[in-house]
Amino acid sequence: MSTLPVVGVALTSHHLPQHLDWVLADQRDLEIQDITDPDLLDDDWQARAYAIREMLQAHTGRRGIHGPFYGIDIGCKDRAIQAVVQQRLLQGLEFAQIVGASHMVVHSPFMVFGSPFSAIQPKTLASAIQIANHIMAPVVAKAAEIGCLLVIETIQDQHPQHLRSLITSFDSPWVRHSIDVGHVRITMTRGGASIPEWIRQNGDLLEHVHLQDNDGSYDAHLGLGQGDINFTSIFAALQGLTHRPRLILELNNHHDIPQSWHYLKNLGLVV
Repeated sequence: MSTLPVVGVALTSHHLPQHLDWVLADQRDLEIQDITDPDLLDDDWQARAYAIREMLQAHTGRRGIHGPFYGIDIGCKDRAIQAVVQQRLLQGLEFAQIVGASHMVVHSPFMVFGSPFSAIQPKTLASAIQIANHIMAPVVAKAAEIGCLLVIETIQDQHPQHLRSLITSFDSPWVRHSIDVGHVRITMTRGGASIPEWIRQNGDLLEHVHLQDNDGSYDAHLGLGQGDINFTSIFAALQGLTHRPRLILELNNHHDIPQSWHYLKNLGLVV
């Protein structure tokens, strides 16, 4: 049996049927992204969730969702908006529970941790962490109740220690770390830590990785090998972990999934 990791994929239910045989053949980790659509949040999202669950009856791999993120700032100071953020994330967890998900991606409060005007100020950081804990308290409680990891994803974050401080502040095994390698590639252009450095500093908390490619100029979510990200160095850093995070291809064009998988396979990095 191979000791290499099995790469998974992020898809909406619209594109899932085209890749389902590939997912099921090795029971790959799967991330459903339908509930990121704000229009669905105010439509019959329950019916969509039950349809996805039906579609995935034969799937026994780890399954998750990407939670709502448009306008969803867990560092927001406005109390009225905080209530909306809570409601949307709780709605995401209801969707997760129906589809049988065991992780939900939540975006980091990047306007705090990604900004050189605030991220380096201890008082600002402490205040932001306090606000995030207030907003997320019922969300973390619900996640623990249903057994769904909340993985907080790097967005414009430059400093691994800041996001680590946020994640550990919850003091919960249900809040863990997610790295989007493309986002980190962009922040590297303005002095942020490298992707392997993020893994080395926060790898004990790391449960989820979004795999995409770009050249550092914008968040392109290209097929792997179409940008300049060094995936060999990333997987070398991942090999130093004692556990296996979910490795999820998150590409703008779902037709790039087979090519991206073969790219990693040809490098001898995944199954």
